[in-house]
Amino acid sequence: MEIVLWGVRGSIATPSPAMSFYGGNTSCVELRTDNGLLLVFDAGTGLRLCGENLPESGTCHLFISHGHTDHIQGLGFFQPLHSHRWTTHIYIPAWLEGALDNQFAHGMLPMPASSFTGKVVRHRLQGGDIVRFDSEATVSALDAPHPGGALAYKVRADKTTFLYTGDYEIAKPPEARLAVREMLESVDLAIVDSMYSRSNFKPDWGHSCWEDWCDLGQSAATGCILLSHHAPQMTDRQLDVLQRELLHYCRQNGARLCVAREGMRLRLPLPAERACGACGVIQFSNWLDSFLDELSQYLDEATLLDCILAKAREISRADAGTVFLVDGANLQFAYTHNDSLFSVSTASKFAYSSARLPITPHSIVGYAAATGETLNLGDVRALRQGLPFSFTEDFYHAWGYRTKSMLVVPFHNHAGRVLGVMQLINSLDPCTGKPRPFNKDMERNIQLLAREITNTLERSKLVRASINRLIRLTSVHDPLETGPHAERVGALAAEMYQARANQLGFERQMTLRLKSQIRLAAMLHDIGKVGVSDLLLKKPGRLSEEEMAVMRSHTTIGATILAAEGAYGGIMGMASDIARHHHQKWNGLGYAGPTNDDRLCGEDIPLAARITAIADVFDALVSPRSYKKPWSHEKAMRFLHEESGEHFDPTLVDCLDALMDVVGSIYERYPDMAWPKAR
Repeated sequence: MEIVLWGVRGSIATPSPAMSFYGGNTSCVELRTDNGLLLVFDAGTGLRLCGENLPESGTCHLFISHGHTDHIQGLGFFQPLHSHRWTTHIYIPAWLEGALDNQFAHGMLPMPASSFTGKVVRHRLQGGDIVRFDSEATVSALDAPHPGGALAYKVRADKTTFLYTGDYEIAKPPEARLAVREMLESVDLAIVDSMYSRSNFKPDWGHSCWEDWCDLGQSAATGCILLSHHAPQMTDRQLDVLQRELLHYCRQNGARLCVAREGMRLRLPLPAERACGACGVIQFSNWLDSFLDELSQYLDEATLLDCILAKAREISRADAGTVFLVDGANLQFAYTHNDSLFSVSTASKFAYSSARLPITPHSIVGYAAATGETLNLGDVRALRQGLPFSFTEDFYHAWGYRTKSMLVVPFHNHAGRVLGVMQLINSLDPCTGKPRPFNKDMERNIQLLAREITNTLERSKLVRASINRLIRLTSVHDPLETGPHAERVGALAAEMYQARANQLGFERQMTLRLKSQIRLAAMLHDIGKVGVSDLLLKKPGRLSEEEMAVMRSHTTIGATILAAEGAYGGIMGMASDIARHHHQKWNGLGYAGPTNDDRLCGEDIPLAARITAIADVFDALVSPRSYKKPWSHEKAMRFLHEESGEHFDPTLVDCLDALMDVVGSIYERYPDMAWPKAR
């Protein structure tokens, strides 16, 4: 059984920015059983959205709780009523026989009920009636205390019980509260009227306090209660406060309570072992601001894309995803995840892919990049005829992976030019684990996220451009200090750190933050060479002892250059440590300046410097030099193992050895000819 909330506001629709996250549409809830039976409860303004997300034909059973305007005003905008391919059964309280006709009479809407082209079948209900659809699906009508009379509905299907109270006032007499408690017993999910709190409760207005549902639900051991029918004046921020209070209550009492949100989708039964909030449906209106604050601690592009893709997959429950960046007339694979094939912590191999796709309207991602349009495809293998694009087996096909649903969202710069595309694959049903279409709520949130990607990437590019300018300055003095060399050293250092952090079980957020820093900081390891004479840097023969002392001074010069900006830590603080200590040796016989006074050994050498030392030497060994041919990766690793425990940290050498498939991708991504030469 799946539940979708299309309207959660009470009394009157509130199309206001301050209410946009939890939603301004009035009451409407969709329920679909495992065998496809479609039930809808109430016909508030949310009914329009519900209808827009239904297929082109079918049968719907619409249950009306009562006749107040906020519960029926969506009827005229319900798409199935206007389609001859739909049959809609409308169940109304018996005393509201003419209420639906009156909704369309007297010129209140531009069309009379008689103009509906869809087949409409009416049914009258009263408290105690039971509607049976098959041997396992029933809807029971329950009398609900509300001015003018109302019905609540209890659904039993798929070995699950669902309760929709509609508008419901919990009265003070003990017998009334006992009746509510009995109504809540054995219920897996209840969507209830919680328009008030005890501080602003209005007796006899027909609505309840959320605190009463907490108490009675706890007493009845109700599976989960969604507080709905929010007062028109309740803003997103106020509902956030309530949600946090509910989470605190749940953690103390073992209950499950949640603020209903438009677009919320739940699969029943909920896993019994999960605590409140662990189901993943609870969000706060400032989720994007919080996520962007989290992103602010990362500056390198790869880590940013990793985090953005992880967040997008969390929102959409996508099994896999890829971020493509525009590179001329092509799309470059920038970062990819696939939980069925590899873990997020080992996705780095694909971060350095040099694969590209042409930007043409004939492929799905190419079409999104060429047109700037979002594509939400429920089944890529069953696309309708006449589309300019088609599905071709994707990047993961070689591993036996099968793509079904796909959400493709382009992101633009401030001038409207497409900078890249986010492709999400196979939104997984949380209960069955099978792929299903991405819903509109997911699509909307991914589009919000995509709009913020540009600012984040632009900030990263500014940082990278500043670092590249420093590297170009260094390359004027030392031709060996090229951009590709720095990129490779940074990438090798970042992946070695990731591997070591995985071994030690570091928390993911801390790992990503330090990985982001070391990638950029390691690129500046030899920045101090700007203070060494070109005559020494370009001297073809062996240096004298005096010349070697001058050459060694590049470590202190680099540390001094970077120390001013690194006084408060962060990238430049780490870069200063690397510049000073990347020529230290594990056995204590290295150097950190023109003399031997500041020698360190073992783990006293900063971790980032130990990592960069290995990355720098490895790249020097496998790169061509005027005095030698490039070594193979295997030969370079043999040398590092020979020096393990003497020159290099043995554990980190092993980390690099375990990454040789990633190393190969790094060298494909950053070949020497890719960097413009300094003039």
